[in-house]
This record gives sequence, structure tokens and C-alpha cells, in this order.
Amino acid sequence: MEESNQILSLPELALQYGTISKEQFSHIQQSYTLKLKQGHMVEFDQLFLSQKIATEYQIGLLKMIQEYLIVKRRGEEFGKIAIEKGFATPEDVNKALEYQKKEFKRAKIKKLIGDILVESCVLTIKQKNAILKEQTFLDTQAQKIFASDESIGDSPQKFISADKDINLSLYEKQFLKIKVLDQKFAASIIEKGFASEREVKIAQTAQEDEFKKENKIQLLGNIMVDLTFLTEDQKNLILKEQGRVEGKDRMVADSGISVNISQDHMEAVIKIGKDVESVCLQDIKQALESRGVMYGIYPDAILQCNLEMGNTEFVAAKQDFSLELIKHRKALYHFETNKIDTEAKKKGATLAEQHSGGETYLKKDLFGNNIEQTTGYDLTFRCASGTRLSKDKAKAFAGKTGFPSLSIERKLYIHPTISVLEDADLKYGPLEKYSNLNISGVLTGAYPVTAGEINAREIRGAHIESIGCIKSQIGITDSIISAQGDIYAKYLHNCRIEIFGNLYIENEIIDSQVFCSGKIDSGQCRVISSILYGKKGIELAGVGNNRTKACIIGAGTEHHILEKARQINLEVKKISQQLDELKENRDEQDHYAKKAFQKMIELKTFHDQAKNKKQKLADEFKKKKDSYKKEKLSNLVKLINTFEKRMASSILLLKELNETKKKYEKQKTNFEMKIQKLEPKIKREILELQIDLFAFFEWARKQENISQIKINKKVFPGTVFKGIFSSLKIEKDQNNFSVFEKQFSKRNFQMVIQEH
Repeated sequence: MEESNQILSLPELALQYGTISKEQFSHIQQSYTLKLKQGHMVEFDQLFLSQKIATEYQIGLLKMIQEYLIVKRRGEEFGKIAIEKGFATPEDVNKALEYQKKEFKRAKIKKLIGDILVESCVLTIKQKNAILKEQTFLDTQAQKIFASDESIGDSPQKFISADKDINLSLYEKQFLKIKVLDQKFAASIIEKGFASEREVKIAQTAQEDEFKKENKIQLLGNIMVDLTFLTEDQKNLILKEQGRVEGKDRMVADSGISVNISQDHMEAVIKIGKDVESVCLQDIKQALESRGVMYGIYPDAILQCNLEMGNTEFVAAKQDFSLELIKHRKALYHFETNKIDTEAKKKGATLAEQHSGGETYLKKDLFGNNIEQTTGYDLTFRCASGTRLSKDKAKAFAGKTGFPSLSIERKLYIHPTISVLEDADLKYGPLEKYSNLNISGVLTGAYPVTAGEINAREIRGAHIESIGCIKSQIGITDSIISAQGDIYAKYLHNCRIEIFGNLYIENEIIDSQVFCSGKIDSGQCRVISSILYGKKGIELAGVGNNRTKACIIGAGTEHHILEKARQINLEVKKISQQLDELKENRDEQDHYAKKAFQKMIELKTFHDQAKNKKQKLADEFKKKKDSYKKEKLSNLVKLINTFEKRMASSILLLKELNETKKKYEKQKTNFEMKIQKLEPKIKREILELQIDLFAFFEWARKQENISQIKINKKVFPGTVFKGIFSSLKIEKDQNNFSVFEKQFSKRNFQMVIQEH
């Protein structure tokens, strides 16, 4: 629990958050003192507005901060007294302070910490009132602050830092700071003769309007360049003098974008604040650069796609030894690895072997520091269904007869062949996992299917995961498919398709979603009411009609790999949920045990006080029994008996509390044992998923992004074509053309139409 010694005045807060400069702070102080000497009562907010050094919006934000600090200060002082009196533990107070803060941020409810502690049965009403008697000076202090702000110090260097965890978004804090930097920027523009005062005021008004109406933070320099009041070179010259390099604001931490670096300096995770809007790729790159991240940064397409999908937390850079380990171990595969091999391997046959070179070498972490080859995911190969490792882990063998494959996550499989001469439905029963399936009839959704390759007459309502290709002679309907190979069909109706390979559809795609890391190569296919993303380009016959919702066609994007990441992260969360619940239950039992122990301490104190009182009364009875009247002696005996009963009652309650405490501790121990038993298994499962995810991203790094879409016939209005950085909405009928993304400047990308 942190403590503050004073509440900041409005000018101190304005200086703290960059709304005013030190010179303006001194000027406001002098103006305020002069007004008082002249007998005029004036508020600081009136001075700010009359001298035009802050807007009403900025003053409102600062007053909100001040109000929060008063509420927080009252809570801290109350908690301190409660702990000193032994009424509550530091943990009880911290929890109440946290709840108080959440209530204030949620609904501006200034709920007193005493009421919170009473509601949570930590304090009695009597104890709360006793503490409040010692806290009255805080009410007086708060009233003085709001009445006249007389607590302003003699020097701007003496103020206490404001609490940073307040009901003011990072975006709003940044706006306050940028405003004062831009005031200096404006003064420099006028001094150098680059622009007039009138032009500066127009730009400043536009800057504030954009923030109020659209919640966008724009640097004054950028606005003046857009309004043609300044040139790009003039803007950069002044920004450089201010230490704000080439128009990039250096306050990355205040921009709402944080970069979390792993302990081994091999991974960087971007987190975007909830209140932040309009984050672009350059903001992410600047945030990484500001933390010194130079290596392992994911391609622009992956970073940009994370932003487009609205992801507020994602891995932006990752270094690992995996690729080097693959090369270094010199793995030798005895089959074709780019697809499921067409040549079967007998049980016991060697599939792969690896040889360690023995020498070590250096690799760089995110910051370019050299690290020895000691850690990293070993992605040379891993054994999966139908395969096994040798004891020395240098070789992998076929555990059964079948066709070998190496998946994208570098897992070895053996796929036996199963031929079904009828429909693969509920009547037929479940199919063996990871088999190559040849189905003469219809594959239905009776059971989930995990397979190697699939060849069926038709697929309906199925949920499929496949290592190889999927072929349907007729079409695919109402299905969810994830495949590492290609998909071939005459049509797709109401499907969700996620593939690493290419998509070949002959006739039509209707009401479907396709996420593809290959090419959507379907030159004779028309698309209706669907969303298609193809990393290596798209070719279609036509898109849309006049009666259904418009289609979205995206080329060159990384939607597929990020969808895989989302699913794996959900799986990780699901796996860890059981462990998290056990830990939560353990902590809850621990809390109850500590609370029971605290009550035992209070009860012991009460027992000792009663014992002392009884002893004093007994001593008095012995001394005065001959001189006191019988009536008075009788009263003394009654009092002694009362204290004896209280002591006996205390001892009884202490025993009950001790039993309760032991019960909670026993339950805590039981939960701890379950956690210790379950944790290793869950950690292994999560590690396997993390290795899979890393392998997918490493595969994606090496694949080319092609932002090109070819249309052979007609596209209807409303269709949206997307590239990596830009998009284009079709406003009228178009025939026989291509769309591709073209870069015109460092930040300017556009989708361009080229007729055939």
C-alpha cells in the first residue's frame, strides 16, 4: 500500500502531465498571488482559461485526476490506521483499495474504504467509526484543495508525483503531453517565419477537434503539413530541434503501446491499450525500435494483419535456435518431405536420422547480443502417429506400415490406407486416425475426422483435420476443414476452410469463409456472399451478385496463420483453465486460513485483557474483603465470574477457530497436491502447442506474400478487394481485370486496377 503526503493542486497536476511548462507554472503562481493581494478570489481553472494556456477539456481531465487522488489518499490513511489498530491485515486493506479504485474507474462512485471493509466482514461498524475519528483532518484537507487550491508549493520541483493508475486513459495522458510539446513547436514555427499565428491557430483547433470528435491524436506538425502551411522538411527540422525524431513522438510508453520482452530476450509481445485507436504498422515498429528490438521481428504482413484483425496482444518478434538446430543436426529423411509420400514404408523402417556436429556457435537475441547455442525448440523432427524415436533420439522409425509424411510443425507420421466402399457415416462408424481415406460414397459429419489424405465422392457436414490433400469429386457442404495440403472440389457451400496449400474449386463458392496460405487458384469459379483470403494470390471467374451481401477478397494477407494462432491460444487457455481453477481455490483457502488466524490473534488479545481485568478484581477482593460491605463484595464476585465466563468463551472460540483454520489449511494442501500432480502434464501439453505455433510462424516467414487478384469475368458493386496494407471497394460493374497492391511512398499503399 503506497502513501502520498499531499494532494496536488491544479497547476501542479498540469505541470505533472505536461499541460503547462515550468515557465507557465511560475506565471500562474505569480498571477494567483497577485490576485489574492488585490483582494480578488479566483480559481486556478479560471486563470488557465483567461490566459488561454489550457482548454476546458484539459482542465476537466486534470480535475478528474485530482478527485481520484483525494479518494485514494483517504483510503490509504484509513487503511494505515486499521492496520495499526490490528483491525485488518495489509492484504485486507490492499484488496479494499483495489476494489475502491475499480469502483471509481467504473462509475465514479467514491465508495469509502471503511464501508468496503465492513461489507467484506473485515471490520465491525464500531471499529470503522473509531478509525474515522482519527481521520477527520483529511476531510479538511480535501475541502481546502477544492475550495482554493492553496497547497501550491514555492517550486515546481517539490511536488509529489501523481498516481499513474487513475481514471485517465493513456491516450488522454499522451494528448496532454503532446499539447505542451506542440506549443513549443508552434512558437518555433512563428519565430522562424515558417507560418503565421493565424495558420498555427487553425491547425491547433483542428488538432483538438480531431481528438474530441474522433479520439485521434495528431501531431501539430503533421496537421500543418496536410494543410500545406508547412513543408515536410520544415516540420522535421523543428521536430529534430525538439528531440522528436522525424515526426515520430518518442513517448511510446504513453502511446498505449507496450512491448513486453521475455526473460531470455528471445520474444517480444506487443500490447495495445483498450482506449487506443488508429494504431498503424509504423507505431508498432517504432515501439519495437524504442525498446531496442532489432532481430527476429516478424514480417510486415503479419504485424499489419494482427492490427487489421483487431488483436490487442500478439507476438511481434521472436528469435530462436530452431532453424539453426535443424541445419546443424543435418537431418536426413528417407522419404519425400514436401507431401505425403506415395511410397509405403514397412513397420520398423528408418524414416529419419540426425547427426550432431558437436561444435557450438553464437546466435543473437532480440537486441543483437550473442548467445551460445544452448536453448531453443528442437524442430529437427518430432514423432507423431505411427512413428517412434530410437533410445538415443537420433533416429525415427515407422511404428506401422503406411505412407510417411513430415508435417509443417515437423512431426513425423505414418498413414495407413483405408478404403470405404460405401458412405462413411454413423452406420459405418469412426475412422482410424491419420489414415489415408479412399471413400466411394459420402463422408458425413457423423464423427470428427483426422486423416492423412482424403478422397471422397462428396463431403457433407464434416469436421476434418488433414495432414495432406482433400479431394471431393462433387463438392463440399456445411463443413469445417483444416488441411496442410491442397483442396479440390467442384463447389463449396457454407464451409469454413483453413489450408496451408492451394484451393482449387471448379464452379462456385457460396456462403463460405476461406483462409489460405497458398493460392486460391479457381479461374472458372464464381464467388457469392463469401470471405476469401489467399496469401499467394487469388484467381476467380467472378464475384458477387445484386441480391446477396458483398464479398471480401483479400490477397497477400496472413489471416490464415493468425487464425491458427488464435485457435492454438484458445486451446492453451482451455488446457490451463483446470490448473488456474485449482490455484484459485488454493489461494482462496489460504486467504480464509489467514483470516481465521487473524481473528484468533484478536480473540487471544481479548482473552488476555479479560484475564488481566479478572486478576485485578481478584486482588482487590482479597485486599478489601474485610472492609467492603457484602453488597459490594457480591458485585465484585459477579464481575469476576463475568470475566471468567468471557475467558472460557474465548478459549472455546479459539479452539473452534483453530479447527476451522486447520480445515482450510488441509483443503489448501489437498489443492496443492493436485496442482503438483497436474502441472507437469499441462506444461508439457502447452509446450507442444507453443512449439507447433512457433513452427507455423517460421514456415510463414519463408513463404512469399502476393497481393494480386485476377478476375476473368464480372465483379458486382460492393465487393471489397484487400491487400496487405490497403483495400478497394468496387463501386460499379467491372469485367476482366486484375487488382494488385502498389506502393507509392513509404507509407502510401493502394490497390490498383489493371484491365486485361
